[in-house]
Amino acid sequence: MMDSELLTSSELEEQIFTSDAVVDEAQEDEEVGSSGGEHIAGTTAPVSEQLAIPLRDIGNQATWKLSTWKPGFGVHALLSESTDLYWQSDAPQPHHIDIHFAKRAEIAKIMLYLDYRRDESYTPSKIAVYAGSGYHDLHEVLSLGLEEPVGWIDISLAHAGKDGFLKAFLVRLSVLQNHQTGKDTHIRGIKILSPDRQASDIDDDGLPFNSIAFLAHSTIR
Repeated sequence: MMDSELLTSSELEEQIFTSDAVVDEAQEDEEVGSSGGEHIAGTTAPVSEQLAIPLRDIGNQATWKLSTWKPGFGVHALLSESTDLYWQSDAPQPHHIDIHFAKRAEIAKIMLYLDYRRDESYTPSKIAVYAGSGYHDLHEVLSLGLEEPVGWIDISLAHAGKDGFLKAFLVRLSVLQNHQTGKDTHIRGIKILSPDRQASDIDDDGLPFNSIAFLAHSTIR
């Protein structure tokens, strides 16, 4: 891939994307080493075992950066609602997706859409999740082995915090290995799921008695 200062504006938008702005293209990737963490074989828990609290996708609140990408297969393809589109890396492993939040995010799980049937050697077989307040203190949260995955893969982060949520300003998803010793990777979708505190405040009748107007009528006279 070309150096960042030689990229066109459209290519920069593919590489570093946020819902509101494109960040400075001069920001460099930093090398981050593993510091232990939990190693998990196989796939993660099914959706039926998710936390009872409602979850919402907060990906539109983040700034996204890819380590590399092929033209036309960057961040916009990764975040598209269509799983026919995908991010394709363009360099030796490991491949990184960096997700920056302006405020510390509370994350319950990450979901990836992978398709071994279509992507074969481009499909990740080992991934890792890192988190921190910035690049200087990234640490490994977990590593995960995958065997010919097809569909949405549920990566629970319940073990990462005392209350069952990972809290971080920066999350890095790294592809460490592919199936069939493939070099570049395909990821067809990603979601960052956070607890929806507003929805969880709704009472049993389905009404959120939080406003002054509601509270004024909440007592029987």
